[in-house]
Amino acid sequence: MQRIKAHLSVWLLAGMLAAVCPVPELGSIARAEQPAASQRTEAQASSVDLPALFDAVVGTIDRRFVDSELLKSLDWQARARAARPAIVSASSENEAVSLINALLAELHTSHTGLYTPDEFRYYLTLDALRGAGGTAGLIEDRFWGTGPYFPGIGAFTTAIDGRHFVDGVLEGSPADKAGLKFGDEILAVDGQTYSPIAAFRGKIGSSVEIEIRRTRGAAPVRIGVPVVPIVPSVAFSAATKASARIIEKDGRRIGYIHVWAVNETRTFRAALADLDPSTVDPPRDHGPPLDALIVDMRGRVGGSIDAAAQLLDMIGTAQRPYWGSLRFIDRSGKDSAAGGDHGARATGVRSFRGRSAILIDHQTRSAGEIVAYGYQRSGFGRTIGTQTAGAVSSGSPYAMPGGLMLYVATSSLTFDGQRLEGAGVAPDIRVERPVPYAAGADPVLEAAVAQLATGFEAQ
Repeated sequence: MQRIKAHLSVWLLAGMLAAVCPVPELGSIARAEQPAASQRTEAQASSVDLPALFDAVVGTIDRRFVDSELLKSLDWQARARAARPAIVSASSENEAVSLINALLAELHTSHTGLYTPDEFRYYLTLDALRGAGGTAGLIEDRFWGTGPYFPGIGAFTTAIDGRHFVDGVLEGSPADKAGLKFGDEILAVDGQTYSPIAAFRGKIGSSVEIEIRRTRGAAPVRIGVPVVPIVPSVAFSAATKASARIIEKDGRRIGYIHVWAVNETRTFRAALADLDPSTVDPPRDHGPPLDALIVDMRGRVGGSIDAAAQLLDMIGTAQRPYWGSLRFIDRSGKDSAAGGDHGARATGVRSFRGRSAILIDHQTRSAGEIVAYGYQRSGFGRTIGTQTAGAVSSGSPYAMPGGLMLYVATSSLTFDGQRLEGAGVAPDIRVERPVPYAAGADPVLEAAVAQLATGFEAQ
């Protein structure tokens, strides 16, 4: 992507709400699940033509990767030739993909990786960038009659020391309603080894029994959770809406909204208006205004630059551009898009006038990081949490042999001459949120509530 409106993250989500991208009917899901039904395991021999896959990956990087000078300095072609024998003779597709991603990791650039249908990122990227990079055929083949979706329960996990822990639960999702919490260890699904996608494949419309451990050393607990088709852009919008609530602390009314995607701002606008009628233009007279606002940007947040600008319109009053001089630089070194102000301003809404804070973590990426940077630079309030991902490039997906998908960074970005790529945004107030066996505890949110309830005078 080489235009200013390009989406920016592997966790980008297309600006499509349910009215535009409805959840597929179960009948079409049954048909669409068939091509993806085979579960891949380390023990299985690869059904993919590994030499063709490897050559397609290397060739696409050669032609599309943003930094041709980096490829030269690393002697990319020589590295690829050296890695090829082990990859094309791998005993399984998973092994080959792992080796290819190790090679791609040498580029030290975000928005660059090979994804399989057993990964969340595969579906999130295809949904966000429908048809981009020639992936329309891949979408048609794999999701005939529907569009990118995956079977799931609305929870994300991370692997730590060989164990799977919940590190994100979409508000209002089946997982949320069933009581799954941040930090829970998932031991099994229907008595079988857990995997993020394969454990739920073929089970849409039914419930699964998930075995979890909530505290270290505790006996496992089993809970039933319905499996649903998850269209990322729709699910993330619904979770943002469902997250909105008012937290009462020391006589103050503090609004909370978890922004799962910076791809559109209608959902955030509606959620903010429900919490604080004074932000609607013209203002509503349906209750008192908020004293403060917490915007939670944690958890794989990506999106578009225009939506990032509109989001900042609603939580601050600084003069645009919020992030100074922004430049998109393509493979040739040319400024593919430059300037400051981006996108139409949010309409039908007044900027929030009270104290505010933004929550960030290591999974806040791309457009989410740009929001955090602009928020800090404009002095709107405090950022609280941990360093963001440092994943601020612009990328495009490409269909690969065997139904796999290669994501490639195609543009780099600078802000006032500085790059966030590889650096990220440091929080004003650092607060850790350990994952394993957290039992849903959120010290970052607690710190933000305490700060906003008492003010910043002591800082």
